[in-house]
Amino acid sequence: MNHRLTSEERAQMERDGFVVRKGVFSKAECARIAGDVEDLIGDLLKLKREKKEVVGSYMFEWQEDIGAVVKWEPLFPDVVQGVEPFAHISRPLNDWAHDPRFMDPSRDFVGQDDINLFTEKLTMKRAHTGGELILHQDYPYWMRWAGAAEKIMTALLYLDDATMENGCLEVAPGSHKDGMKKRKDIEGFGQNEMDPAAFEQSLIPVEAPAGSVVFFGAFLVHRSRINRSDKDRRALLYSYQPAGMKTSYELHREHGRLAKKKKEEAAAAAGR
Repeated sequence: MNHRLTSEERAQMERDGFVVRKGVFSKAECARIAGDVEDLIGDLLKLKREKKEVVGSYMFEWQEDIGAVVKWEPLFPDVVQGVEPFAHISRPLNDWAHDPRFMDPSRDFVGQDDINLFTEKLTMKRAHTGGELILHQDYPYWMRWAGAAEKIMTALLYLDDATMENGCLEVAPGSHKDGMKKRKDIEGFGQNEMDPAAFEQSLIPVEAPAGSVVFFGAFLVHRSRINRSDKDRRALLYSYQPAGMKTSYELHREHGRLAKKKKEEAAAAAGR
C-alpha cells in the first residue's frame, strides 16, 4: 500500500511545516506498541544510577552501559519523562521504526527513498505528573550532531488520545520557514533553547486520537504543556535522515569514547 504524501499534504507541509494523519495505527496496534514501551521503561527503571543532572530546562541521566539518555520529570525525579535513543535496546520498537506508515511520508520530506533513523525518543507524560516540554525547535539540538539536520523528518505517534488537558503537541504553523529562531543567551546546553520573549507567534494544539501520526521537520516551533488529566499521554517519535548518515546512538558512542580518552590522557599527564 502506498503511504506517500499526497499533493495536498505536500502543499500543507510546505505551508505549515507539519501534517497530521489520523487513524494510521489501530487501537490494537497502539496497545501493542504501548506494551513494548512500558517494557522498556520498566527495564530502564531497574537500571537507574541516580546520577541525574539538571541541564537547561531538563533533568537527564546518561545510562552509559546501554547508550541511552533518560529524561526525568524535574518536579517528580523518579518519573520518566523520556528516553533517547532506544532502537538499539528494544527490538520490537526498532522493528516499528521500519513500518512504511512512518517511512514513506518521511521519504518525501527527506527528498530520497533511501533513508535511515537519525534518532528515536519516547515522551511519557504520566497522569498528573507529566511536565511541560518547553518551546523549541529540534534543529539547534541536532545541528552539531546530524550530518543533514535540516532534512530530518520526525514522525510522532500518539499512543493515547491527545488533548489540551493531557498535554498534546502544540505547533506554530509556518514557523519553519525562517530557519533557526533566537535562542537564549546563556552558556552550555541551555543555549539550544528558544528565547520565548523573542517569539510572538501563537501556537495551535494538535489534538488527535490514539493512532494518529504528526509529521514535522527540524525547524517547526513546538511545545507541549503539563498533563492535568488522570490519563497518560505517551508519544513515540522516530526521526529519519538521508541514508549513510550516522545515527545519534553512533554519535553518542563516539563522543563518549573521545571524552573517555581525553580524561585518561589528562590523568596520565597529571601523574607525570
